[in-house]
Amino acid sequence: MCRSLTFLLLALGLTVPVWAGDKALEIVRRIDSNESFKTESFQATMTIQKGSRTLTKVFFGFGQREGRKSFMEFTNPEDRGVKYLKLDNEMWIFFPDADDVMKISGHMLRQGMMGSDLSYEDMLENESLEERYQAVLLQDETVDNRACNVVELTAKRPDLTYERQKIFVDQERFVPLRLELYARGGRLLKRMSQEEVTRIGDRWVPLRITIQDLRRKDSKTVVAFQEIKFDVALPKDVFTKQYLMR
Repeated sequence: MCRSLTFLLLALGLTVPVWAGDKALEIVRRIDSNESFKTESFQATMTIQKGSRTLTKVFFGFGQREGRKSFMEFTNPEDRGVKYLKLDNEMWIFFPDADDVMKISGHMLRQGMMGSDLSYEDMLENESLEERYQAVLLQDETVDNRACNVVELTAKRPDLTYERQKIFVDQERFVPLRLELYARGGRLLKRMSQEEVTRIGDRWVPLRITIQDLRRKDSKTVVAFQEIKFDVALPKDVFTKQYLMR
């Protein structure tokens, strides 16, 4: 493809594949490897901006790669005791006021967790990028003064939440610094940025994640991690429904 035609297509907002195959797949595998762990524990704050209104949520949680399990509990006064349990592709929530556990399913999966820009469907995406998407390498770009490979991901199956993703991957640390998530038909649904990337053990981890659901007006969610630990011992029976009601 001649250089002038490439620039013309980019100016029109069209995707220009410049390298497909092994290099794109290698990048995806490096991302997946960097994000893999046996177990994890974390503490974080979620700040939800809705126009002029700001909501702050505080939570901690645990995760286990085997069985794709996770547990979260909120501790801020308004939501104290609300807990989530994810087992593979199923999720439950415990409401302390009602002393009841409810499964999240159907249309509820499209709702934002605790009113945030992060949907329950987002949280249930368990498989690796390589399992879910076909990768094509696009033109390199710079994000936050970091050289990035730009990879376009196209869904291998029709049941995935996003038909296409465009990710901007730090060339040294293999962490996506920016993500664009698209619906079928090409509509841009969400933008995400991952910042404050730091090294924890042998992996690079973003400590701040910003999510914007473009279907919502003046909405933004920021998740900031105060602590993340990998390959740690977890509380006994934490990934059970009985633990939700403790």
